[in-house]
Amino acid sequence: MRSFLRYVLSIFPIILLVTGGAASIGGWNWAWGSLALIMAAIAARDAWKLQQLHRWLQDHNLSPGYSARRTWEQVFGRLHSLEKRYDENQMRLSEASQRFEQALALLPIGTVILDRSERILWCNPAAERHLHIDLTRDRQQSLPYLIRRPEFQDFLEHRPATENHTILRGRHGQDLTLMLQLVRYNDEERMLVTHDITQLERDEKVRQDFVANVSHELRTPLTVIGGYIETLQTSGPLPPTTLDKILDTVASQAQRMQHLVEELLSLSRLESQTGVAPLTPVALSSLLSQVPPTARQLSQERHTITVSMAEENFLQGIESELLSAFGNLVANAVRYTPTGGSIDISWSLQEGSGIFSVRDSGIGIDAEHIPRLTERFYRVDRARSRDTGGTGLGLAIVQRIAQHHEASLMIDSTPGKGSTFALHFPAHRITSN
Repeated sequence: MRSFLRYVLSIFPIILLVTGGAASIGGWNWAWGSLALIMAAIAARDAWKLQQLHRWLQDHNLSPGYSARRTWEQVFGRLHSLEKRYDENQMRLSEASQRFEQALALLPIGTVILDRSERILWCNPAAERHLHIDLTRDRQQSLPYLIRRPEFQDFLEHRPATENHTILRGRHGQDLTLMLQLVRYNDEERMLVTHDITQLERDEKVRQDFVANVSHELRTPLTVIGGYIETLQTSGPLPPTTLDKILDTVASQAQRMQHLVEELLSLSRLESQTGVAPLTPVALSSLLSQVPPTARQLSQERHTITVSMAEENFLQGIESELLSAFGNLVANAVRYTPTGGSIDISWSLQEGSGIFSVRDSGIGIDAEHIPRLTERFYRVDRARSRDTGGTGLGLAIVQRIAQHHEASLMIDSTPGKGSTFALHFPAHRITSN
């Protein structure tokens, strides 16, 4: 209002000069009339602009929340609504941004936002773990400076148009493999996405080793069978003793392949199971009575086999799986115990937990091999295992059955003195009736 009065007072002398000076009464009248016209024009212009503003606010549905009669009150009310709506929008955007960052923070996939100069603008916790960076410390730092790997820097600078990912292995001495992808975020920023594929690579290696081992295990018996079949086809009549020997060898190799296929199917079924075994009571006396006959048949009276049970209990689980696990442990002991050795099979309780153990006086196992014994097809002595009919899958099957029954497989061995394989079952799977 003050600026408007100063404006009117500044132009008033000009109006007097134009209308003939202040000495003339007519000049005063003209001056005041002209001033009134100018003020009316200014007021009309302001009213017109005010009305335009009012219509614009109406078009945007910015209701002041009350009904006012005067235009100025309506305009200021609508402007207040505009300010309030702006504040609400800013709050919603802030909440959405926080939810988005919280969601990214929970993802196992790493995300890093980079500017044109490859400086870090933002990253989630997964990216911090994968790349060993700290957002608080490394914000605005150059990522290629923090990760000084030529292949990584080359990927950022010369990423091919047809291939937007690269593999980064073994940073900071860790067995970690990352797949990195670069995505254009906008004109000024790019997004680097990190995937931890360490387990995928391990699984792929296990699969390749598995296929190679199965092929190797089947090749030998197939070669033997094929060779004997060719001999029968190309040679003349053979003496009965020679023919019997050939047929026995073919039958033995065919049985070996059948045993291998059966154990592969059993292992595949066990690995596909989810959850834990049901709590179905199985009498330990029944289980332990079925194990020794198989062991003695495999031993052919070359070993001393004893069975002991501290007390009658029931083990809750699947009887066929438990019998398979017990049988595999006993068969493993028979194969690796020299003639004249002893094998002790026992069931005992320790602080409520049940322990099934097989102790032998065999050749023993070096400590370096023990962590890998439950791997498929892993053998300490491959030649001895094949000679005794082993497939290299027995302990892998035992381990899967143990996991299915919430048990743990413990191995204690001393080279030259023997080994003890024990399955420890939790207390809630042991009942007295």
